[in-house]
Amino acid sequence: MSFTAEDYQALLAQLEALADSKYKAFHQGLVPGAVLSYGLPVPQLRQLARQAGREDPEGFLSVSQPGSYEETMIRGFVIAGMKGPMAQRLPLIESFLPLIDNWAVCDCFCASLHPKKPEDRALLWQFIQPFFADSREYYARFAAVVFLSCFVDREHIGPGLRLLESMTQEQYYVRMAAAWALSVCYVKFPQETLALLTQRTLPAFTQNKAIQKIRESRRVGAEEKEMLLQYKIAKSD
Repeated sequence: MSFTAEDYQALLAQLEALADSKYKAFHQGLVPGAVLSYGLPVPQLRQLARQAGREDPEGFLSVSQPGSYEETMIRGFVIAGMKGPMAQRLPLIESFLPLIDNWAVCDCFCASLHPKKPEDRALLWQFIQPFFADSREYYARFAAVVFLSCFVDREHIGPGLRLLESMTQEQYYVRMAAAWALSVCYVKFPQETLALLTQRTLPAFTQNKAIQKIRESRRVGAEEKEMLLQYKIAKSD
């Protein structure tokens, strides 16, 4: 069964029928830069993506026109959920990056990729590395969030921390992602991550926000939280 333009119009009708103006108004304030047209929570968008991509994901991608936040989310979920080797999926992943214009689409897309086969993980890891240094805000955030979602493990912790250290971009959502990734790294690999924090080579915002996020974790003890305060960087440093 192929996904047609008529099927896409039917999907838009579903979005309209499920629209929630109160949720739209609430969520719009949380996602600067997004254009919400309907107001559906992420679980509903995932379900619609599963329906759209179940039979003919390529057909869906060929006829869809992501003109709203919700349509872009669905397109991202369809791409992330596609079967087949990563080598075939990477061009679709790359084609989605220019559509990311807010943190929510970025983070939901990244968290949905889930490469499992070693060869797929290797290709995705190779793919994201150049984006850590990208000057485009959501390309760089994409790299950091894929890392924290998929690659905070023994094999990648060393090179991953070095890549996070290299992120000197000043955009807010890049530094927030780097700090988030560092906090995940600390919870899983405290010794390696602390070694980086003690060097105080990160941008002050990233360093301090990472320490804040680590201190907010329930998986970090009170003594560690207190110890980390000494590594905060004053604005004048």
